[in-house]
Amino acid sequence: MNSRLSLLCVLVLVGCVQNPADIKLDVTEHHNLPEPKIAFLGVGGWLLHWKGEGLLLAPSFSNPAFLGIKGIPPLRVRANNRKIDIYMPPANDVKMLLVGHAHYDHLMDVRRVMEVHTPNAKVVGSETVAHILAVEPRIPVIVPDRAEITKYDDPTVKGTWFYSSGDRMTDGERLAKKTGLPPKGLIRAMPLESMHAGHILGQNLLPGAYDDELEKVPIYIRNWKLGHKTLAWVIDLLGEDGKPVYRIHYLDSAADPPFGFPPLIADSKPYDVEILSAGDWQQVSSYPDSLLRVTRPRLVLVGHWENFFGNNLEEPAQTIPGQTPLKMIERIKRTLPGIEVVVPEPLSEVALPAAQ
Repeated sequence: MNSRLSLLCVLVLVGCVQNPADIKLDVTEHHNLPEPKIAFLGVGGWLLHWKGEGLLLAPSFSNPAFLGIKGIPPLRVRANNRKIDIYMPPANDVKMLLVGHAHYDHLMDVRRVMEVHTPNAKVVGSETVAHILAVEPRIPVIVPDRAEITKYDDPTVKGTWFYSSGDRMTDGERLAKKTGLPPKGLIRAMPLESMHAGHILGQNLLPGAYDDELEKVPIYIRNWKLGHKTLAWVIDLLGEDGKPVYRIHYLDSAADPPFGFPPLIADSKPYDVEILSAGDWQQVSSYPDSLLRVTRPRLVLVGHWENFFGNNLEEPAQTIPGQTPLKMIERIKRTLPGIEVVVPEPLSEVALPAAQ
């Protein structure tokens, strides 16, 4: 489908945003919770602090809209540095910033965040993420190679852990190959092969990838290309002994099974938290129930549920036009009866369950 025609279809077919209360969607809002906790920044963005280190997932605050009309996707985009600086929480301790794909709502604000708010962080993402962030001033990106990304169709392939210290280690090893020493860092992440759901009628409106470094930051959303790779992540928060205290699975876009599924991990630690994206969830099959039968977490967090087209972050969030997050939550609860499901307000916090 022609990209301009696709975007026109979106402008025509999107419905009105809705207040969560009007559709009986329970949204939580908590602040100043004690650690351990996770902050929802809006869209696909999440922030964790753990024992003096931090982890950031795809922050997005600019949230432009077509002619500034709430609920209508934009055609042209640019980062709003003022909004980023106002709403980005303190994050000097962040060591890793994970980006699952290169669409503007996951990557556009990363440059400003890296330059001003996370000076000690490293970005981990795909080649296309690296090529877009290569625009001067250049933001370096760690790009996992093909062998370091788990295969969605073979869970027996060992994954690679990327540590907050910069170390890498194949799952199950005790010593880093390059140093012969145990890896340092109290946070680690494993990239998983995933995919991005279609936007409408199964069509991804922002496909494609970049194979060379860009000279200018893209202006049109059609030029914020998905990338050859879409990544999901397993994230571990580690104790001083290097063993995982919390295990989190993060999927920044709905995906057909088994895309984004985690591999078999040597220590067999159960999953504590599953972070899901509600955007376009009905564009894929068996989502998220198939994934949840694999991870079986104690807590499910639902992000990317709110309208991010011209929303005002000072006001309570409304739903994405045309989406049905409540039906997704009902499916989650049917799949895992008794599971705790939390839909947080942007810029609010969620307490992690007690460590086991």
